[in-house]
Amino acid sequence: MRTTAFDAWLLDLDGVVYVGDQVLPGVHEALAALRRAGKQLRFLTNDPRPTREQLVARLQRLGIEARVEEVVTCGWATARFLAARGIRSAFVVGSAGLAEELERAGIAVARDGLPEAVVVGADERMSFLDVVQGAVLVQRGALFVATNADASYPMPIGTVPATGAVVCAIHLAAQRRPLIVGKPEPLMFQLALETLPPGSRALVVGDRVESDILGAHRAGLPAILVAPRAPEFPSPRDLRRPDAVVSSLAEAVERAPDLPDDPPVAERWPERILPGVVLLVTDTAGERVALIEAHGETVLPWTELEPLETFEEAAQRLFARLSGDRVDRSLEPLGPVSGDGWLVSDRDGAAVQLAGQAYLGRIEPSALEPEVRWVELAALEAHLPPMQAGWCRQRLARSS
Repeated sequence: MRTTAFDAWLLDLDGVVYVGDQVLPGVHEALAALRRAGKQLRFLTNDPRPTREQLVARLQRLGIEARVEEVVTCGWATARFLAARGIRSAFVVGSAGLAEELERAGIAVARDGLPEAVVVGADERMSFLDVVQGAVLVQRGALFVATNADASYPMPIGTVPATGAVVCAIHLAAQRRPLIVGKPEPLMFQLALETLPPGSRALVVGDRVESDILGAHRAGLPAILVAPRAPEFPSPRDLRRPDAVVSSLAEAVERAPDLPDDPPVAERWPERILPGVVLLVTDTAGERVALIEAHGETVLPWTELEPLETFEEAAQRLFARLSGDRVDRSLEPLGPVSGDGWLVSDRDGAAVQLAGQAYLGRIEPSALEPEVRWVELAALEAHLPPMQAGWCRQRLARSS
């Protein structure tokens, strides 16, 4: 499908439309051509500091036509997200522009008491005491919301901390994981789509694989990367892999590259790869499999490796925990586990890709701890992802 067939273009700003206060070559002509062709334009940014009106004023100073309804900032998206959840008060670790967006959505910006949420969108003028107060409020029960999780951004003096660095500080202090609104989370793209006419086919153009391309694909949208060369990713299933690469927005409009009809979409995207072990535990008859509940999902028992621990030692430790150390802990190695079929939630609830070894154990049902539930082998697909259920059957068939 060629880019000319898309009804809407969702454009990142910094690196696609401008850099600093300089409009990139060919951008004025490219945007004019898109408007003449009747395309809907949306400008998306992970900058939480300005209001949409302030960003429109900046674009117009640069000679770029833009209307408020065409701008989607992570600050505005956060305000929409919180209002939809019924949040009515928030403490802001960020800019006056972010606070203004929240207030427009009917959310009172509080400095005292216990607000319903803490919203982080870092700003050059915030103080360390703002970060301290945000961490304390999160510990006291306020909903922890990040406008985005960008760790840094480039400046003429070098790379400097961005919103994600402040989010990380509060996370470490409060031991609470934030809800993230901005790219690469799908929510910001979904809110942008809601501003378009129903049925519009949208295309994303960005310059960062970790936010623009990944976020677009997580939202089910095709994505073009503006870059001097195509990035390399070993796995063809990597959601950071762009559907096309161009040197500029002007090239994307003029060349109109052909894109795949179906961009890759994953239900979850791992934040990191975690070394660990998986246990396939059955009853002595081999008719039932032991599963556990973790973060609202049913999974095979697993654990991450501790420092200097071997896979076998980790498996023995996990089996002892499940059985209360009441049984013989002889385990049979089943080989490696890895790949996109082994996505689990870590202690914080973040999606991680498990990579390591699997072991088989057999046990009397009465010997397991109460946290473990038995599931009939014939009904395994109703409780586990299809790949994992099939893996269990294959391994048990080989071991019988």
